[in-house]
Amino acid sequence: MCDSTLHQVLEVQGDARVLARDLHGVTHQVSLLALDGETPAVGAWLVVHSGYAIDRVEEADAELALGELRQAGVIDTEGPGLPPRRGGERR
Repeated sequence: MCDSTLHQVLEVQGDARVLARDLHGVTHQVSLLALDGETPAVGAWLVVHSGYAIDRVEEADAELALGELRQAGVIDTEGPGLPPRRGGERR
């Protein structure tokens, strides 16, 4: 099963691709072929599914989702890219 996940754009690589970081800090080349509209800017949040950006997420909504994921212990409190350490201890 594939899940759609939040990614933040780190670098624009032309009209059809961006380099983006997922919530676990892994960077991916993401295709924009399935995304309508203008090329997203650096810092923009995208919903990515199977390597394709399928939607944009407003920054306020992304921050809300990040806060809920941090509170649930899915990602670390230091920000995207830092999952909790094993055993639940924080960095």
